[in-house]
Amino acid sequence: MTVSNAYNKPDQLSAQTRDAVLAMARSLGYSGPSAAGRSLRRGLSGTIGVLLTERLPYAFTDPGTVAFLHGLATELADSHHALQLIPSDGDPESTLAVVQAAIVDAFVITGLDANSPVIAAVQARRLPLVTAGSPHLAGVPCVSIANEQAARTAAEHLIGLGHTCCGAITYRAQLREAADGRLIPVHESFRDRWVGYERAFASAGLPHGLSCTHAAATNSRAGGHDAARILLSDPATRPTALLAMTDVLALGAIDAAGELGLHVPTDVSVVGFDDIEEAQRSSPSLTTVSQDLFRQGRYAAALALAAVAGDPAPAQEFTTELVHRASTAPPGSAATEGTA
Repeated sequence: MTVSNAYNKPDQLSAQTRDAVLAMARSLGYSGPSAAGRSLRRGLSGTIGVLLTERLPYAFTDPGTVAFLHGLATELADSHHALQLIPSDGDPESTLAVVQAAIVDAFVITGLDANSPVIAAVQARRLPLVTAGSPHLAGVPCVSIANEQAARTAAEHLIGLGHTCCGAITYRAQLREAADGRLIPVHESFRDRWVGYERAFASAGLPHGLSCTHAAATNSRAGGHDAARILLSDPATRPTALLAMTDVLALGAIDAAGELGLHVPTDVSVVGFDDIEEAQRSSPSLTTVSQDLFRQGRYAAALALAAVAGDPAPAQEFTTELVHRASTAPPGSAATEGTA
């Protein structure tokens, strides 16, 4: 009991006795009680697990993911909790093994497909669960935005400027072939954005206004660059505007336009989605759908902690805003800075 108190209840011992116990432990190579065993005894680990849709390095390189995780980590730190990142890309069996062995009090899932086997493995753990962005699961609180309406607003902005032939850039890993031969996203958030684009053109009497869609190999600036080059290379089929489903894809599209000798927005307008910090600093500055990913991360963590405490809080849909900057203008005209 004296040894136990030295580690767990130091106030129960004199400083001399505790120092003697710890000194003996060090001489024996004993590092202290097992953290895993202690969490089993308490029934709580003080850790929230976050499942990512990509390999682990993505969490440190994608600006949108970084902003979300920053918010989530801030909320957890304020509550003296830890964070465990669990990547879901790569070997499914390895991911499932990590999920099943994770010593966490709750899970936050961000960006996975609803039919992913990882989700079934998480739900089998019967721990509190929160989703962020997607998927929307029955009975599971979700922190999200109205993706379809936000994307529709972006497309309506281009239509209002006079664009009738637009292209879309999405992410290859989230696609399936539609009945009419086109590729459409299967990732829930991207699919909702694609639907919003299409409905905006249909409502404007331009059912074929979204003339071409291309999938980037990665959700990155390089991926957006390569996809945009394909959409913009042929003058006969070149759209006058591009709708990118993330800002990093949009910034890559601006890079590709410059390489092809095209001026943004005179030759082609570009709209992004997220409003990362680089969107305002880019040249030209990027018109984009702004969403507060930091606040969404904080609220996702708050939902998870509330569920662990047995006091579940309601899900929340965050607002978005279209920010009009210099990357969009009427076809063939000069750009003007502004905010809508």
